[in-house]
Amino acid sequence: MQPSYTSCVEHYRSKQSQPQEKPLPFTAGASESATLPGDSCFLRLPTEIRLQIYQLLVLPREHDELLPSYTKITASAPDFFDYDQVVPGTTLLASADLRKPTLRFRTIDPLRHDTRLGRIEDQHIRSTYSVHCDRFRARCLGTTYHCVNSPNLSECVGLMRANKQIHAEVAELLYSHYAFDFDNHVEAIVPFMQDLTPFSRSCIKSIRIVKRSLAYEKEFDKCEWTNAMQCLSCPEIGLGLQSLDLGIVAGRPGPNGWDEIPAYSAREFGWLKDMEGMEWLRDLLEIKGLQALNVDAIVEHCPPVTTSRAMAGYVRFSSSIESGLSEFLQREMLA
Repeated sequence: MQPSYTSCVEHYRSKQSQPQEKPLPFTAGASESATLPGDSCFLRLPTEIRLQIYQLLVLPREHDELLPSYTKITASAPDFFDYDQVVPGTTLLASADLRKPTLRFRTIDPLRHDTRLGRIEDQHIRSTYSVHCDRFRARCLGTTYHCVNSPNLSECVGLMRANKQIHAEVAELLYSHYAFDFDNHVEAIVPFMQDLTPFSRSCIKSIRIVKRSLAYEKEFDKCEWTNAMQCLSCPEIGLGLQSLDLGIVAGRPGPNGWDEIPAYSAREFGWLKDMEGMEWLRDLLEIKGLQALNVDAIVEHCPPVTTSRAMAGYVRFSSSIESGLSEFLQREMLA
């Protein structure tokens, strides 16, 4: 871990070298700020021991600790995460993996944004943003993001308030070990990153996002995607991103709809990225230096290809996601 501050011990020693500034002795009833952080028995423990203690507070130990809330909050867009996907006969999430714990962030239904929180002051802790909502996505309302499978970190949060050193050590463990899943709620990425400190953003290593269907994409979808990709690739944001899980909504007209469709090769995607309608791909390619990239097709049913050239192109693109597109992206984005 690279410290971003002067340790409390070094600060105390530098103060000792100045005779005119002597620390006040601790007496009963004195302020807690009069104690010396460098004298803490906890901070004198080896770093490895402290990290083991933090892991017990921060990281999940059971599969059901990261189960999503079964009262699903309807968001402004379809959510491709199945909230009821559990192992038959158990309460374990089918995709739960304690080796890579995941926090799932979604956009709150704008119609419930002002009523789901008890206190008025709690409604403004997170940054708010506007989304298109209702059945036809015709209205624009303000809302914010939330974590649908938030673990119990109350003890961890209390510990982080002790001093800067403990805060930095716990924050690095917290943000580097969890994967942050935004699904297709990419509009939540920019406000989420803005709410974090620069040090916390630099600790984030893994993110999952989903690209919405190209066949039904709106102009505001394109803007939200562009803003999100600029945030993930901007040097000023300072993300330490190493792993990206990318889901892309694909269309297949029936179970055999891709059988006779020739897939695009990785070389052909090098040409296709400069075509109109592929701006999202050029935005994605701004993310460089990844160590791991996983590309999955999220298959949905689409109309059969008859006389529509646009639908024919979308079906062929969909059949190429896990082959030619995946190979192209790994070649361009991996370090």
